[in-house]
Amino acid sequence: MINYFTGKSVLITGASGSIGSALLKNLIKTKSCKVIRAMSNDENGLFELNQELLNPTKKNKTKFDAFKNAMKKNRIRILYGDVRDYKRCLEASKKIDIIIHAAAVKHVPICQYNPQEAIKTNLFGTRNLCKAAIKNKVKKFLLISTDKVVNPTSIMGETKLKAEKIVLGFNRKSKTKFACIRFGNVVGSRGSVIPLFINQIKKRKNITVTDKNMTRFFMVIDSAVKLITESISLMRGNEIFILNSMKSFKVLDLALVLKSIFKSKNKILLIGKKDGEKLSESLFTRKELKYLYDNKKLLVINKIYNEKKMIDFYKATKVIKKDIYNSDNKNFLMSKKSLKTFLKKII
Repeated sequence: MINYFTGKSVLITGASGSIGSALLKNLIKTKSCKVIRAMSNDENGLFELNQELLNPTKKNKTKFDAFKNAMKKNRIRILYGDVRDYKRCLEASKKIDIIIHAAAVKHVPICQYNPQEAIKTNLFGTRNLCKAAIKNKVKKFLLISTDKVVNPTSIMGETKLKAEKIVLGFNRKSKTKFACIRFGNVVGSRGSVIPLFINQIKKRKNITVTDKNMTRFFMVIDSAVKLITESISLMRGNEIFILNSMKSFKVLDLALVLKSIFKSKNKILLIGKKDGEKLSESLFTRKELKYLYDNKKLLVINKIYNEKKMIDFYKATKVIKKDIYNSDNKNFLMSKKSLKTFLKKII
């Protein structure tokens, strides 16, 4: 599926984040893209990307020459910019074939305390980028979304749900194909629970668990990248894609297993659910179940196609089981033993 990117010009927003940078590295390795524009409003994150990926030599007369030559050699363009700025979105998306929009305010507590800023980025920024994509005749636009959009209880979930609606709504206004992709928690990403618990263990602090019954879907970075490339290849417009092989864990089990792995004596402290948090997550709503299909790699929601077209276009079958895609369902929950085996491979 990565061959779809051959000769294409790609813009990745939020490129210094966990998913954006992993996707960038993957596309660089394939050497398939004509150019990749990596855009972020995180200056330090972009600098670290530059140091890691471009590795400019000392043969150039100035550091700026080294930076420019390294970008040209690797077919990467490092763009400092914010999706809140429509003019910058227009500049960044000029002569681009594919936009992967990962930029967002993602952390629930930050969004709860700064709702207007979450709205500016997650809603207005998304709309700016969509309008720029249409203006510049971009072929495909994929929004990175989250399972928190399903029956949202937080500002983050609500703004990302509205962002999904904004993106899908633009399918009626242009030839650009717009789609969304929903992720669970990405293991090891910045601010995620696993590095948080490990840090607390190493610093001999209490391990802070919100609720003993809290469960979460999770996926590894490699799966996220594969899902993105698969979705870009398949998309015809108006889809919501979901990885169908996500597992889930009890947050308390995660803490106990990490204690065992590190042989720590840290106490586990139950601190209570934060404002906006849910005990469990879902991947789709009951209303969306009516339009849900499974092609063995991805769950696909597309409300504009009938069953025949869904089967033809996505090689998918109708999902008829109900209530099986909740993170607290035993069909998804990993046992402590399986969780321990998994964690030992990644930490």
